Amino acid sequence: MVPTKPWSRPAAVTLREWALRDRERRGITAAVAKPGAQPRGAVPSADPDERVWRLEARVDELEASERKLATARDILRKAAKYLAGEANR
Repeated sequence: MVPTKPWSRPAAVTLREWALRDRERRGITAAVAKPGAQPRGAVPSADPDERVWRLEARVDELEASERKLATARDILRKAAKYLAGEANR
């Protein structure tokens, strides 16, 4: 018989179990746990100012993401150009 060790279980399983228990304790379903997700059947806020605020925040997030992707694209483009020059030597 092989003794079981507490650390022999993968950490991801333990973390997943912890996250599921925490969501259950807070009354959040898996679909709602995603950032920015709303529960199914949720009614958007009736306050137009709050809706505008949320939309502006989302636009800011998307613009930041776009800048990050553009920077990564430029770095990859320069790296490809450099490596192509090295290959021709």
